[in-house]
Amino acid sequence: GGANQLLFTGAIGSAIYFTRPSVMEQLNNVLVFGVLASFVGLVSQGLPSVDFAALIAPEHQDPTTVINTFPIIFLSLVYHNVVPTIVTQLEGDRNKIRTAIIGGSFVPLLMFLTWNAVILGNVYGIMPGINSEMIAASSGSSFDPIAMLQQQSSAGDGALLSVSNLVGAFSELAVITSMIGFVYGVLDALTDLFHLPSEGPEYERWKPALFGATLLPPLALSAANPDIFLSALDYGGAFGVSTLFLVLPPLMVWKLRYEDEERKLATLPLLPGGKVSLGGLWKVAGTLILEQGADKLGLLDWVHDRWMEVSGSLA
Repeated sequence: GGANQLLFTGAIGSAIYFTRPSVMEQLNNVLVFGVLASFVGLVSQGLPSVDFAALIAPEHQDPTTVINTFPIIFLSLVYHNVVPTIVTQLEGDRNKIRTAIIGGSFVPLLMFLTWNAVILGNVYGIMPGINSEMIAASSGSSFDPIAMLQQQSSAGDGALLSVSNLVGAFSELAVITSMIGFVYGVLDALTDLFHLPSEGPEYERWKPALFGATLLPPLALSAANPDIFLSALDYGGAFGVSTLFLVLPPLMVWKLRYEDEERKLATLPLLPGGKVSLGGLWKVAGTLILEQGADKLGLLDWVHDRWMEVSGSLA
């Protein structure tokens, strides 16, 4: 195993290694356009066949599992690391910064919801009466609507063939553009960590080692466990992203704003609510981290089982 992972990593990694960053940026812009074009095509082709009645039907809703989606949502919509760049590029203009952040959050959220509606709505449309429990029971795995669409289209359903192809194109392009950004981000972090220049003879001397440190660990993990991607997203969202972007920033702002009463703020806060807003952010995130940790350790299931035993004995 691992041949596909090696081929993918080798192809994309080699392209980044041997291509000038300026050229790679232009290529990435073309790929991003491809992501948007495939998404628009997917929505336009798939929306007419969405079964909206089944999509919002009560039997297809399960509020008890909503909290388990938060890690993936956080990881999908995280952007906090670019806020300093936005502030710099917009020259500290409060209105422009607020508009950029709100608009930049709303558009991906809308795309995220539309994607789920089109995929799930088409699955319900082609297989009336299906639900996630039935699929899990019949296949022995979790509900994978994309796999369902691709399986149905390969079985000869021409109406879904274009949707399935667009789903594949969108997914592949999204992964490639994400990998390009990831590689450059990790390279910048490594050069900062080891006090290396980002270009020039010294950088070229260390370039093979830097790329090896960037690409080889994830390649080894993916080759050892091809299904690690979803688990990594789940754990990364529940603990990594929640800590880095939901717990630490409010605590840093709190320290800067309130601990040194003699220090005057250079700019007024953009977010209303003061201490209530800041305290609420990190406390809610901390509660989610504890809940997800207990869930993944099996503590919640253990408590549930003990409660059911106690309830049964009392009855």
